[in-house]
Amino acid sequence: MTVIKASGRPEAFDLQKLTDSLVRSGADRDVAADVAARVQKQIGPSPHTRQIFRLAKKLLRQYNHASGMRYSLKSAIFSLGPSGFPFEKYFARILTAHGYSAELDRIIDGYCVKHEVDILAGKGSNHYVIECKYHTNGGKPTDVKVALYVHSRVEDIRKAYERNGGNAAIEQGWLVTNTRCSTDAIRFAGCVGLRIVSWRYPEKESLEKMIEEKRLYPITVLSSARKGSLVTLFERNIILARDIADMEHQDFITRSGLDARSAVVLKREADALCLAS
Repeated sequence: MTVIKASGRPEAFDLQKLTDSLVRSGADRDVAADVAARVQKQIGPSPHTRQIFRLAKKLLRQYNHASGMRYSLKSAIFSLGPSGFPFEKYFARILTAHGYSAELDRIIDGYCVKHEVDILAGKGSNHYVIECKYHTNGGKPTDVKVALYVHSRVEDIRKAYERNGGNAAIEQGWLVTNTRCSTDAIRFAGCVGLRIVSWRYPEKESLEKMIEEKRLYPITVLSSARKGSLVTLFERNIILARDIADMEHQDFITRSGLDARSAVVLKREADALCLAS
């Protein structure tokens, strides 16, 4: 059986790959194997990967609603758009959970020009200049031109830091994206020392690994979250599902800015997700 990927490229259907993705979402392996087998039986010829994803999520929720929400992680990140700024705020929260400091939208003097940096992260005496490239769909990888652009900005900032002789140093530049990077982008980044954090790359420190390691699910993973509610919550710096779960019931209703009914439903889902995590 052939499936059509988001890029439009055909690929052989891999039952084990689907099963493994369900296990990563928190499903028991026997449940994951059963869901994957049911998906294989129900999909038609040459399905798109998004059709497979939607069916797998629907079937998984019949077993465990929280696992079904976690399986929605990739599409939940796509729902952070379209401006890209919520993704920057979200990744800043991921960084702080992993022990970094993180400042958004810093204007930094470079050697030649000023730069508006998405995130200036720090750990110890080192600083990391991080540029986020956000996509609203997964069909097009982040290409080498983006990596070249990010590296050029980082080097201009690094040169200014060295000229000024401060105690802090620009340790590394990062390119962070919610999709994949092209082979040339990865090759170039490896050559010049630019760190890439993308979907499924690098294998042990990819975007989804950083999220899943500490269960840092965005509020867009909650199935009852609506667009208007999301905007309101982002404005109040409620970014993670666990931000909601960590609040007392009445405190969330008050701070969320939502009507009581919507807030109660979201609170219930966030509690179930974080408790299951």
